[in-house]
Amino acid sequence: MTDGGDLAEAACLLRDAKRIAVLSHVDPDADAVGSSIGLALGLRAQGKDVVVALADRVPAYARFLPGAAGVVDHLPEVPFDVYVFADAADIDRVGTLYTENPDRFAGTPLVDLDHHRTNPGYGTVNVVDGAASSTSELSYRLLRLLDAPIDAETATTLLFGIMGDTGAFQNGATTPGSLEVAADLVRRGADSQRVAFQLFDRKRFGVARAWGEVLETIELFPERRIVYAWMAQHVLQDNGVKMDEMEGITAYLRGIEEADVVMLLKEAENGELRVSLRSRPGIDVSSIAVALGGGGHKQAAGATLPGPPDHAKRLLLETYDRFYGDQRHPAH
Repeated sequence: MTDGGDLAEAACLLRDAKRIAVLSHVDPDADAVGSSIGLALGLRAQGKDVVVALADRVPAYARFLPGAAGVVDHLPEVPFDVYVFADAADIDRVGTLYTENPDRFAGTPLVDLDHHRTNPGYGTVNVVDGAASSTSELSYRLLRLLDAPIDAETATTLLFGIMGDTGAFQNGATTPGSLEVAADLVRRGADSQRVAFQLFDRKRFGVARAWGEVLETIELFPERRIVYAWMAQHVLQDNGVKMDEMEGITAYLRGIEEADVVMLLKEAENGELRVSLRSRPGIDVSSIAVALGGGGHKQAAGATLPGPPDHAKRLLLETYDRFYGDQRHPAH
């Protein structure tokens, strides 16, 4: 990992490039979308030809963003001058866009733009800054270094990513830098109220019903101070809901005062079991996620687990005990 010191080198590559591809990780969250589309909008304003590609579709709550409709799920068969992998903690996290044809990236500069501390630095140029609130903050810094225009639409997109990863400036990713960047984006016309609504309040009726069914599954493990919940695929299908619409449940569960850790196990359409981990300060859930083959941040991480669900649940609790079993304390 670097401290983001290669930002100038990345800027040089992008300054000289005419055709650029920006990719982000599978199951994209607000920061993946905000950092990739926001960077693309700023680069396009400089007259560059920029493609944004995601293996999975843009989440419903992010489709209001300018440029979201133009995101593609495959790369056109044309040569690119630079590839940017944004917010992808490991190169395979880009998914099939990379794994189906890794040879196409050989010989072309690749900028690894990320803020995950677990990122090994897989790019030609690595801008990996674990002290940054989000990759959207790094996209902002890169655009400023390039003297790229940041209009109201670009500012809204970048703010979307920053607010998503900081939980509206309520979690441990919030830094003085993130607040300073957010203030500048609002000055440039970012629609902070629309961003907040789309990220934290917006939901369809079916989503509210699905929330209720998931909340019926919650379990409290008081000695471990863990709250666990299970999101079965049939709950989503019965209510006509996609998984990306259920994004806010972990943040809601994190407010349970008897727990310091949230474990939400989710069944994907393809049968994969994915866990979202959240915690309060003092518990580093990224260590748990890494041990399970995943990654993330100290207070927000995830991994894909082997099934069936009961086995995955036991694996989660056992892995937690390996790291924090000596810190158990009775409920209070």
